Amino acid sequence: MYTYVDGNLAISVNDWCEAGLTYRQFRQDSQTGYLKIARRGINGNTLILLDSIRRPDRLRKIEEAFGKARVEKGDIFELSIDTKAREFFSRCVKPDGSPLPDRLQREYVNRASLFETMRRALQTQLTARAAAGGKLRKGEWYKQALGWYIRRCTEPNSPVYGTKPYTNVRSLERAFKAYLKDGYASLLSGKLGNDQARVVSRSVENLLLSLWRSNDKPFVSRVHELYLEFISGNTELYDKETGEVFRPADFIVGGKAPDISRGTVWNYLKDVVNNTAVYADRNGNFDYVNRMRPKHNRKPGSFALSKISMDDVALSRKSTRGWVYKYIAVDVVSGYYFRPAYVVGKPTLETVLQAFRNMFCELLELGLPMPGELEVEHHLMKDISWLGEAFPFVRFCSGPTEKRAEHAIRSLKWTVAKDGGHTRGRWYARHEAYRCVRNKVDGDFVEPTCQPQAIVADDLADIEKYNNTLHPRQKTFPGMTRRDVLLKHYNPKLGQLEPSYLYRFIGNETATSLRNNDYCVVANGEYELADFDALNRLKPNCHEVTAYWLPVADGSVPRVYLYQGDTYIGEAVDRGRFAYNECAVERTPDDDAAMLHQHKRGAKFDKLMRDRRAEFSRVGRMAAAQAAETAGVEPAIVLEESTQPKGYEEDEFNAEDYTRMAIDRL
Repeated sequence: MYTYVDGNLAISVNDWCEAGLTYRQFRQDSQTGYLKIARRGINGNTLILLDSIRRPDRLRKIEEAFGKARVEKGDIFELSIDTKAREFFSRCVKPDGSPLPDRLQREYVNRASLFETMRRALQTQLTARAAAGGKLRKGEWYKQALGWYIRRCTEPNSPVYGTKPYTNVRSLERAFKAYLKDGYASLLSGKLGNDQARVVSRSVENLLLSLWRSNDKPFVSRVHELYLEFISGNTELYDKETGEVFRPADFIVGGKAPDISRGTVWNYLKDVVNNTAVYADRNGNFDYVNRMRPKHNRKPGSFALSKISMDDVALSRKSTRGWVYKYIAVDVVSGYYFRPAYVVGKPTLETVLQAFRNMFCELLELGLPMPGELEVEHHLMKDISWLGEAFPFVRFCSGPTEKRAEHAIRSLKWTVAKDGGHTRGRWYARHEAYRCVRNKVDGDFVEPTCQPQAIVADDLADIEKYNNTLHPRQKTFPGMTRRDVLLKHYNPKLGQLEPSYLYRFIGNETATSLRNNDYCVVANGEYELADFDALNRLKPNCHEVTAYWLPVADGSVPRVYLYQGDTYIGEAVDRGRFAYNECAVERTPDDDAAMLHQHKRGAKFDKLMRDRRAEFSRVGRMAAAQAAETAGVEPAIVLEESTQPKGYEEDEFNAEDYTRMAIDRL
C-alpha cells in the first residue's frame, strides 16, 4: 500500500515484493539508479519514492497490485469541513450571553477544519517515519503545511476560501500547537466581550444598576441625574456594605467619562436580565417570586394522603371582634378539607398545633393511614421541630404559589362559599364579579361585620358541602366526591397512624405517677394500665410518668399514653368504664362484664408476679462450722492457748454490790 513521505508518495520494500517483484530486483534498481530511497528501515520497511521508479515494468506491476499511483504532491492534506467544530461554535456565546456572529462562526469553523486536516497529516507522517526507523523533520513539515494552508485559503474553489491565512511558519506553529493542546477553545479570540468596544463599560453599567436598585425606587431620569452628578464630582457615592468610596476616575474610558443619554440609561436599566436582577431590591422578594421567578411545573398525584398541604386563611367577612383566621390542612389529591383551627386575629403556633390535632384525630376516626408528605410555609412552621420525625417527607415552599393549599382556598371561596353568600371580594379586584360593594357612611367606607360564631359556623357548613361535592377530575375518579376519594383511594403504601407516637407532639401533657402498679390520675380521671408488661419498662424505683392525651369528639378522654423521658411505657385506658355496682342484687349484665374484666386483670397481675417469684430460690443460712459438720468434714480450726492475767475473771460490775450499798444507806 502507498504511504506519504514529506508529501511524496512512497512504497515499502515489503509492498514491492508483495506486488510480484523480487528483493534482488530492488537491489539492482537501487544500485543502478533506477529508483531512490526515501527512508531506510529494517525488516522490509525501507521506503521507495514512487516517482523515482524509472522502469515501466516495475511501476506497472505496482499499479496492478495497489492501483493507480499518479497522486499529486501535497495530497497528504485531505481537507474536509469539521462538523463537530460547527456544532461547538454554534453553541458558543459571548460573556454578555449573545451568540457569536455568523461571520465569526464561519471563520472559526474553517480554521478548525484546516488544523484538523493538518493533525491527521502529521499523524500519518509520524507513523510512516516511525515504521521506516526515522524521524520527521518538523521544520520542513511546517513549511510545507504553511504553503498548503495559504493555497487553500486563497483558492476561489476551496471550501475555506476567504479565511485569513497565517503569514509565517512560527505563527502557524504556535496556533497549531495550541489547537492540539486545547482544541476548539484555543481558536476563540480573547477580545470577545471586551469592554473597550463598548460605549458604556461593564463597570458603568453596574454603577447605573446600583443606583437603580435602591428601595426608594428612583425614576430612570433620576438615575441619569445621579450618574452625571457623580461623574462630574458633585456627588460622592459609596458602598454601604464595605464602606468603599467610588472614584469617578475608575469609570473613565479612553481618557474621558462616557457621556450617555437618558435613553441609553433606560436601555440598560430595562434590559431583561438587569431589570430582573434588581427587581427584588426595588419591589421586595414577594413580588419578585410571584412575578419574575420561574415556577415549577407539576402534575397532580394519583392517591389521596400522598401529600397534605397546610396554610392560613383570612375569612373574607369581618367579625365584630376583628378578622377571623383559620389554619387549614387539605389533602392535595382529593381536595378534602380537614376541620380547621379558628382564631380571631393572626394565627399563632397554638393555632397550628390545633390544626394538626384536628387532622390527626379525624384520620384516626376515619381509620386512615399516616400522610406521606407535608407541604408548609416557613412562617410558624419553622418553630415546630418534630415535623421531620412525624412525617416521612416535609417540604417548605419558597413562595405562596407553590402551596397546593392556595388552590384549595381559592376553589372553596369562589364556589361553595360564594354560592352561599359567605364570601366577599376585594374592592381592588380587577374583575367586577370578584369586587365587593363598598358601603359609605358619613363619608367613610364601612365594612359590614358579623358575629365570629356565625362566620365560623358558615365556614364549617361550606367545608362540609365542599367535601361532599364531586371531585373535579371526574375522568380519573368517576362519580366520586372528594370525601369518597379520600376514603376509598388513599395510597396503599402508607403506614397506619400510631397515636402513641403522634400524641407526644400534638397531645396535652400531664405529669403523673402510677399508683399501686395499677393506674394514674390524668384530666380528673383514673386510667389503668392496658398491659402489666409496661411495669418492666419503668426506671428503677420510679413511678413518675408523663401522660399524653387528647379528647375525642364528645370531650371525653378514652385513653392516655405514658412515657418516661423518651421511653414509651404503655397505654392506659379509662378506669371508669370498668366500674361495677357493688350491690349484687342491683347488677346488670354490663356490671357482670365489668367485674369479669377486673377479675381477669387481677389474675393477670397475680400470674405476672407468680411467674417472677418462681424464678427465685428459697435461701437458708447456717454458720460455716455447721455447714462443714453437716457435710461430714472436721473444720480445720486451730486454737491458741494464752496465760490469763490475774483478776481477769472478776467482773468489775460485781466487785461491789451497789444495790445492797444503796439499801444500807437508807
